[in-house]
Amino acid sequence: MALRRAGREMALLVGSTVAADRSDPSLVRLIAKAWALREALVSSTAPSLTAVAAERGISQSYATRVVRLAWLAPDIVEAILGGCQPVNLTAARLMQDTRIPTDWQDQRRALGFV
Repeated sequence: MALRRAGREMALLVGSTVAADRSDPSLVRLIAKAWALREALVSSTAPSLTAVAAERGISQSYATRVVRLAWLAPDIVEAILGGCQPVNLTAARLMQDTRIPTDWQDQRRALGFV
């Protein structure tokens, strides 16, 4: 048994390394921001990520860290949205080091899905 933080809530885990079937709102918001920023970057006439960040009122540094998360493996995104991410995968952890490998199998290993 283990007591783990899942966003603002605490989850009691019994014999499992996967979070309860509830999604972490902080992780979901972070993934949504990443995809929205990616879409803005692709569809914008702005010449750079710095310009898109300025249009959205966020810092270039934050935009850079967040937009990298838009290239997570589809099954990782699906797991996060479904609340089936590893218990130690939090929004804070993702934002600490967003230099996640580009290879999807390496992503799964780095984030605890394998």
